[in-house]
Amino acid sequence: MTSQSRPQSSESVRGAGARLLVLDVLRGVAILGILLRNIESFGLLSSQYVNPTAFGEPPPLDWAWWVVNHVIAEDKFITILTILFGAGIVLMARGAHGTASDFQQRFDRRMWWLLVFGLVHGLLVWPGDILAAYAICGLIAVRLRQRQPLELVFIAVLLYAAAMILWILISVFLVFIVPSEVAQTLAIRYWGPSSEMIAREITRLTSEWFAYTGERMLNALGAQLWMLASDRIFRMLGMMLLGMALFRIGFLSGEWKLRSYRRVLVVGLLVGVPVSLVGVWFNQATGWDFRYSMFLGRIANHWASVAVALAWISLAIIIFRKRLAAPACAALAAVGRLAMTNYIMQSLIATAIFYGFGLGLFGMFGYLELFGIALGIWAFQIVFSLLWRRYIGQGPLERLWRRLAG
Repeated sequence: MTSQSRPQSSESVRGAGARLLVLDVLRGVAILGILLRNIESFGLLSSQYVNPTAFGEPPPLDWAWWVVNHVIAEDKFITILTILFGAGIVLMARGAHGTASDFQQRFDRRMWWLLVFGLVHGLLVWPGDILAAYAICGLIAVRLRQRQPLELVFIAVLLYAAAMILWILISVFLVFIVPSEVAQTLAIRYWGPSSEMIAREITRLTSEWFAYTGERMLNALGAQLWMLASDRIFRMLGMMLLGMALFRIGFLSGEWKLRSYRRVLVVGLLVGVPVSLVGVWFNQATGWDFRYSMFLGRIANHWASVAVALAWISLAIIIFRKRLAAPACAALAAVGRLAMTNYIMQSLIATAIFYGFGLGLFGMFGYLELFGIALGIWAFQIVFSLLWRRYIGQGPLERLWRRLAG
């Protein structure tokens, strides 16, 4: 019997299963973690989401939580989720039947349907959707999947640097070229709104939710295009490529030695946390001036997010490998296996709480209170995911996506 046809040992089968399970655990961590920041997008005025001092210095506890959330969560969990998306491309390609061309066609169909899911979610439910951008970046990333890991990392760094350069150029334009009155108008619109604009945003999302449907959809489309061109095409594509590289060298599947994960954990935190705090200091030093903070003020966290994300991944793998919290890992794996369902569910639950078709509580909570609401959503999703996986199996949106894509 040749080595190619030799049946796998039970130990190797268990090892392969563990490698897949750790990816589910990481995906569960990412799906729950992104809510820490997204809940603020759902429940706060848009200017408060990007600028915590939009209405003056927040209360001390709210400010403390905003800083903690910024350091440990902002851009970190979406980075993890995007890295895992890239890893999933490699995993699907390895397990695909037929030729590379057949896989390419099937994968492209999946991405086009993912784009449809994202547009429906983004235009009708919540403009912060990431699925449409994932689909577009996925169509590009899959065509680079056979490049060497080092080359993938190099391209990822270039993409991240390109985003930074773009933000610097926009900031230079705002500071030195745009007339001051125009910059002030932009600041009022996006950074520190007038009382009239605040009242209009609250009305549009609460008491007159249905009346403003068309306007919301147009605004959401514009927001999606702007985020894709100025941010996501660089960051998401870069992290998908990084995810491909990290999966192929065994980092994401938990194949490294534990001491290596401990090193990544320590270095990631020692680098990422201070750099992220430097960004907070910069914004404080410039008085959260729109011209500086909107783009320049994001650069520190832009790079720090990768370091902290890798630290989170390492910590989760260490806990998984040492079996320190087996029930928690099982719960996270269940959430991760229903990733798309849980992601959309977060939007449906949050919009039902905050927007006008539901309870209409938009703009009524501070940062710390929103964290409490996020914890409640976490608890529901964990129980839901465990029960669904036990009694039904594949998630409803995952099943629909698979059937549509063929």
